[in-house]
Amino acid sequence: MSVFSNIVCCINLSENPDDVAQYVCDITKQNEAKLIIVHVAADSDAILQRAGRSPSSYVKQLLDEGRKANEATFTSYVKNHFSGLEPTVVLAEGKVEEQLLKVIDQYCADLIVIGSMSTKGLFGSLFNKPSETIIGKTRIPVMVVPNDLSLECTPNF
Repeated sequence: MSVFSNIVCCINLSENPDDVAQYVCDITKQNEAKLIIVHVAADSDAILQRAGRSPSSYVKQLLDEGRKANEATFTSYVKNHFSGLEPTVVLAEGKVEEQLLKVIDQYCADLIVIGSMSTKGLFGSLFNKPSETIIGKTRIPVMVVPNDLSLECTPNF
């Protein structure tokens, strides 16, 4: 019997995503579930609006090239790490939490797997962590895989 039928996985290539990929592959196979892999990039239009001026065509071209390179890198990562699963790939722009909540509802997901964002360094503790926001706002279970995952443990019985 399958517990999950539609699994959403959010992959952030700037944080070590391999552990997240391995977990979601295993869970997807065990449950014979459908897999929806999401990557949310920064909203370049919103970034330009915050700059407060009209961007030049050169800046727009650079942003477009960056977006295309990001999508190509993500597509390659999915191809290499999720072969045989035939996942649905969703590339979005905007706030991670908002985009994930939309995808969860759109695909009637019953589990989301997401990596925790790093809390190291000066900025780690200052910024909102999408995993914490998703846990508080979603209707489905959330599996958060730490970026510095270590399963080595000796029980103290």
